Amino acid sequence: MLEEEFEVGKKIKSLRVAKNMAAKQLAGEAGISFGMLSQLEKGSTQGSVETLRKIAKVLDVTLAHLFTNNTDEPTINTLENIENEKSYVVRKDERKKISFPDPLYTCELLVPDLQGEIELLQVNMEPNRITDDLIPHTKGGEECDYVLEGEIVVTLNNKEFELKKGDSIRFNPEIPHKIENRSSKKASYLSIITPVSF
Repeated sequence: MLEEEFEVGKKIKSLRVAKNMAAKQLAGEAGISFGMLSQLEKGSTQGSVETLRKIAKVLDVTLAHLFTNNTDEPTINTLENIENEKSYVVRKDERKKISFPDPLYTCELLVPDLQGEIELLQVNMEPNRITDDLIPHTKGGEECDYVLEGEIVVTLNNKEFELKKGDSIRFNPEIPHKIENRSSKKASYLSIITPVSF
C-alpha cells in the first residue's frame, strides 16, 4: 500500500483476468497452491512478500505494482519539469511507504517513483524476521545492500553472509536469495537495485 489502503487480492485477480489466465495456471506457475491464490484474491488471507513476488513475476509486473492504484502517476523528470521538486527530490517526511502483509518488513521509497532504471529503498526489518523462501526477483542487473542499523543475514543459494552496520554486499538478483534479521533488534538497510524489481 502506498499511503492508502489498497486491496492486493483484487489487483492480482484483475491482472490475472486481463491476461486471460486461469487461477490454477497462475498458482501453478507461481509455485503456490490454488487454495492460497483463491484466498489471496478474496482477501481472506495475506501472502508473504516472497509469495507476492512470485505472483508478480508470473503476471509480469513489479511487486510494487500490486500495491499501487492504476491512477498513480509517475513523476516526469525532464529539463522542462525542473521546477517541480517532486520529480527530483524525496523529503524524509514525504517518503512513500510500501507495506506488505509481512508485518516484520517495510520499505520506504527513496526515489520519486519506480519509473526509472534504478530502485532505491530503505528496508526496515523488525527483530526475528526470518523466511524459508529463497527466490530471485529480477532478470539481470545488480543489487547492492548497505546496512544502516542492526545486523542482517543475506543468503545467496546456500551461502550465508552476515552483515553489520556499515557493511555492504553486491550480487546478481537472479540468484535465489533471502535477507533476514535474525537478531533481537531492529535492522535497516539501503537497497539499490537495477533494473527496478519492485
